[in-house]
Amino acid sequence: MYKRDTRFSMVFPALLAVVLFVPFVMNFLAHAWYGEKHFPPLTMMKLPADSSVISLPQEIKQYKPFEITLQLNTRELARRINDIVKKSHPGTELQGIRSEVFPEMRARIAGDAFSIDPPEPQVQFFSGQGEMSRWSWIITPEKTGRHHLLIELHLQTAETTREHPQVADLAEIQLFVRENPEAWMRTHGIWYALFTLLAAGWWWKKRLIKKRKAAKEQ
Repeated sequence: MYKRDTRFSMVFPALLAVVLFVPFVMNFLAHAWYGEKHFPPLTMMKLPADSSVISLPQEIKQYKPFEITLQLNTRELARRINDIVKKSHPGTELQGIRSEVFPEMRARIAGDAFSIDPPEPQVQFFSGQGEMSRWSWIITPEKTGRHHLLIELHLQTAETTREHPQVADLAEIQLFVRENPEAWMRTHGIWYALFTLLAAGWWWKKRLIKKRKAAKEQ
């Protein structure tokens, strides 16, 4: 009986390590491979502007902050929107825009799976490159997998006020967030380590009790 308990005591730590770490490692490898090979970032513009106005990193990892910048000639964008509005028939307006758009704009990024700084609409800053305006955000992915970010423009038109602007979608960004084992360990590893220590302590205490009982029986 004692030999059977000894074998179990030797096997228990190995079983614990398998239960805790093997599923995580397999999940990480699968997400990393498919994310890199099959899901490159994709920017879909919803207003008449080129996707190059938005800068994105080449690789996106969970819990690793990255910067998104938007450089936009708001005067040129307003002119293009106004040209479309003038040619539009009632009911076919571009995102519900029915009156003249002015170059003064604010921008905002939204996404459920991300921490965004700053989260509120930002006023435009001139970048020093002609009439280009610049916005920037620090984005921290909180979940792995395929997600999207939405860039909104808060427009000033002939029918709106500063407190109630016309909100229009500039672009939708589809991206794949890869596993980040180092950041994951910093965030969640302490709980696994604590559980492992508690389980190891329980196993060691139980082993000592069995040894004492075996010694008394001898």
